[in-house]
Amino acid sequence: MTPPAYHENGSAASGEKLSLLLRIRRTLGRIRRRFAIDTYDIFARAVTSEHKEFECPAEYRFAWGTEEDVRRCDAYHTELGELDRVLGVERLKLGHGVVVGFSGETPVFTMWMNPRNLNVPGEIKLQLGAHQAFIYKAYTSPDHRGQGLYKVGMRFVLNHMAEAGQTELIGYAHVKKSVSRKGLATLEFTTKGRYYSLHAPGWQHTKISTELARNFPVAVPRSGALPT
Repeated sequence: MTPPAYHENGSAASGEKLSLLLRIRRTLGRIRRRFAIDTYDIFARAVTSEHKEFECPAEYRFAWGTEEDVRRCDAYHTELGELDRVLGVERLKLGHGVVVGFSGETPVFTMWMNPRNLNVPGEIKLQLGAHQAFIYKAYTSPDHRGQGLYKVGMRFVLNHMAEAGQTELIGYAHVKKSVSRKGLATLEFTTKGRYYSLHAPGWQHTKISTELARNFPVAVPRSGALPT
């Protein structure tokens, strides 16, 4: 016996609905894969009188880098390629500092310091107090990892700040970057808030937490002095 016509129509309609749902699911899946959220924590470490003492491992030398030091860096040992070195020299001219760790005469560690702003290019730029400084873009040569150079670099900056009478060092780390977070935790950094970077092809937006806005209430306009 031939099934009633409404059964045939019902089956066709169900098939169309299923096909539409599959297309919607696939489209949403593609959107999710193109949309990402990165979360970063902002940390702070109080500078104390104990930081007026600084000891460097005997096989290394730490110093504030000059323009010539930056030009001598290479991509393997410091992650600074040709463009990065050019921009690095410009940062020095703008008043930023760079801590350089040397093995012999070879730069094998770099850590940058911004004395004015908590600045993550393209995401946030918040004004620091005169008592603060912000460290960023730390990198250790693959040949010298495991020697604690990240912590030595931070202690070098803390020593400089203690001598200058400053009282708080600011750093940041992605929630999934365990190496940086471990180094910050070892030196007893505490959280000052976090921010979220939302991005998709051709679009980016940053959202800061209430705690971070309270601790750094002044947003700074981009100057355009550097492309990054």
